[in-house]
Amino acid sequence: MGELLKGKRILILEDNFIMALDLSQMIQKLGGTVAGPVGRLGEGLALAQAGGLAAAILDVNLDRGETSLSLADELLAAHVPVVFATGYNSTALPDRFAGVPRLSKPFNERSVEEAMRGVIA
Repeated sequence: MGELLKGKRILILEDNFIMALDLSQMIQKLGGTVAGPVGRLGEGLALAQAGGLAAAILDVNLDRGETSLSLADELLAAHVPVVFATGYNSTALPDRFAGVPRLSKPFNERSVEEAMRGVIA
């Protein structure tokens, strides 16, 4: 199980502390290195701008009314694959994100592995 993300740095933006820790552990079990986890959009933007990301898992709705959509736009423009972690269905997201994979909350190791396998070529 620990080879899929070997040598890959994955950004985690999740405002729920417990979910962020769970996701981090799952990414590490898959062999990845976690950038973050962070819970605020500004922190996620800073990590994205630092570069070196293989992919990102982004909670869509963050505290204080923030969303991660602008970060998703930036990452996708830089050819960094994005997975949305959300309880919303795909119709709740703008059309430009129709092709972005979703990790439905609550998630488990298997669903995280499947999502990562889908975006890491």
